[in-house]
Amino acid sequence: MSKLQDIRNLIQEHAVSVSSSPGDWMDYMDTASRLYRYSFSDQLLIHAQRPDATACASLELWNEKMLRWVNRGARGIALFDETWQNTKLRYVFDISDTHMVAGGRSPYLWKMQEHQREEILTHLAEVYALEEKDAATLQDALMAVAREMVNDNLEEYLDGLEYAVEGTYLEDLDEVTIRSDFRQLATDSVYYLLSRRCGLDPMELLEEEDFMHITDYNRLSVLAFLGNAASQLSESILIDIGKTVHKISLEEVTIGKYGMLRRTFLKEHKNSLYQSLFLTGKLNS
Repeated sequence: MSKLQDIRNLIQEHAVSVSSSPGDWMDYMDTASRLYRYSFSDQLLIHAQRPDATACASLELWNEKMLRWVNRGARGIALFDETWQNTKLRYVFDISDTHMVAGGRSPYLWKMQEHQREEILTHLAEVYALEEKDAATLQDALMAVAREMVNDNLEEYLDGLEYAVEGTYLEDLDEVTIRSDFRQLATDSVYYLLSRRCGLDPMELLEEEDFMHITDYNRLSVLAFLGNAASQLSESILIDIGKTVHKISLEEVTIGKYGMLRRTFLKEHKNSLYQSLFLTGKLNS
């Protein structure tokens, strides 16, 4: 059996595995949240082969651009290469499979600091026009954004699902139930991915039972619809959040220690003035 067929079998089998229980689906999403720039099929295959992966790239990128040599004997993670007319395999390596040489560097992996959450909350409320009730906390805002994004794109991600349900547990469900369950699963999955990547605990708003209907998506043919929705929607949101975190971090370097102390004072004791300065771009000055 060819290696390509082995990987085709692996992704089919792993789709059944991660959809077998809410806990298995959340375990997959823990990996996917770290690798949010990858497609659903890539995330699923990485989770099947290296669930602890944190930053993956090709051998060429590690060796030539990052100057981090891939360790001798390291085993690549096989992914589908769809750039060819006929599907082939490509391989990536996790950062733990590399070591730095002279002039080398590590990839930038943004990390939201606790003191940055308020500004991220303000940013999300402004960009997504959130109502006050949906912006009480960052968790509330992330849930509201997830809900809004799923609602706006629901038809696109449901398109064609009715033709893929044969042989799955969805086959016994009516169209209204499938639509309702898909909407809720997608919303909760996007929120889970966002929260995990932002360093928050998604289970503050969710319960494991919220993912109970994942077991209906017991084949890759239908899980792909849900997985693609969660992966693509969370990616666009996280790219925006990541850029904002990076911008805030650069500003913190610019204003220095005492500027940060002054910013904290304004935020805690003169919040209206703080918000006015922040929204008009005058806070740093």
